[in-house]
Amino acid sequence: MKYNFTTRFIKRLANLQLAIILLFTIGFTIAIGTVIEQDQALAFYKENYPIDKPLFGFLTWKIVLFFNLDRLYTAWWFLLILFLFATSLLACTFTTQLPSLKTFKIWKFYTQPKQFENLTVNSNVQLETSNAFIYNCNNKRYHFFRQRKKGYAYSGLLGRVGPIVVHASIVLLLIGSTLGSFGGYIAQELIPRGEISHIQNITKFGDLSYLPQNVSCRINDFWITYTKELKTEQFYSDLSLLDPNGKELIRKTIFVNEPLTFNDIVLYQTDWDILGLKLGLSNKEVFQLPLKKITKGGRKFWLGSLTLGVDSTDKITILINDLKSELLIYDVKGIFLEGVSIGDSITINNNLKIQVLDYITSTGLQIKSDPGISTVYFSFLLLMLSIYVSFFTYSQIWSVEELSQITIGGKSNRAVLFFQEEFRKILKLTIIQ
Repeated sequence: MKYNFTTRFIKRLANLQLAIILLFTIGFTIAIGTVIEQDQALAFYKENYPIDKPLFGFLTWKIVLFFNLDRLYTAWWFLLILFLFATSLLACTFTTQLPSLKTFKIWKFYTQPKQFENLTVNSNVQLETSNAFIYNCNNKRYHFFRQRKKGYAYSGLLGRVGPIVVHASIVLLLIGSTLGSFGGYIAQELIPRGEISHIQNITKFGDLSYLPQNVSCRINDFWITYTKELKTEQFYSDLSLLDPNGKELIRKTIFVNEPLTFNDIVLYQTDWDILGLKLGLSNKEVFQLPLKKITKGGRKFWLGSLTLGVDSTDKITILINDLKSELLIYDVKGIFLEGVSIGDSITINNNLKIQVLDYITSTGLQIKSDPGISTVYFSFLLLMLSIYVSFFTYSQIWSVEELSQITIGGKSNRAVLFFQEEFRKILKLTIIQ
């Protein structure tokens, strides 16, 4: 009784309609996840999904939180759907596809010439050409089996493996993406040049995420290249990953679309900023002038103010457009005084000499870890291989010897015209020989 219940349950899981419904549900849920922003703060959802003005007339922040729509890909009900879908694929594989693969390998001999009437192609050859027929089938990569006066051959059995590999790749994809959702994290760091930083500014993390405490990042250098029109062409960061003792584990210069990868950690170049200026006074004193970034009309520029004396009105303003152009200096009334470059000096009020020593820059890094990414990549590799293998044609040929002739016939699951042409070549070679 228990066996019958288990068998019926597995067959229901392997039902094609159930798999289609689950796949549609997964796709619809993922679409919801692209509309509703994920992993945001509570204030964000209260502002964008207020109770007094629900989206679509019903969607409020309470519903978003109740159904875990803010962290949809790790919600228990979404994981349950993925589990059911993976179970359905496995049930189909073990109850239908694997047994059918075994049946394709079984030698299926025809015993009566009448059985050949329903085949795609059939013909007759002389009895004395029996060995030539078998030889030509083998030359066309058919596996030929003979039992007394009966013969059976097949080719392209690998094409029948394709659906099994497809199911395996999808299951691996589900496992890898789930591992990434629970064990991965994303951090955004803005690190000054020459400084060392740990992973700390986490923007997205899973319930099982682990932040490595034994690895730190040092920014050895940062620079920008410009086009002839003085537009930003590319920005680079020379990075080193260090162990707890300060020993360098790996070093690489990264730029956009060229990250640094170390174990499960990937560091991407995403942004940059100018934090301040290093200025030198005539008395050889060096100090840092902080800058404020201002974005207007899609352009960025930086401003800094330097008070020259006791009177707060006695000050200058420094304007920076980029790392390539000159620094523009204005007085308190906004009158332009002079443009200087790094290393140049300017004399203010005929007695105060200020030298611009260097920029204090920082690089913006996105640090990402996804423990399931290798599994996801492997699943896509299997999926591509399975699609290629699925195009292999599975063909079968039968033969039965009679008193003076051999009845021959065959069929194919696809590329019928190609199979017919191949069958005619085998017959022609058999007759010639």
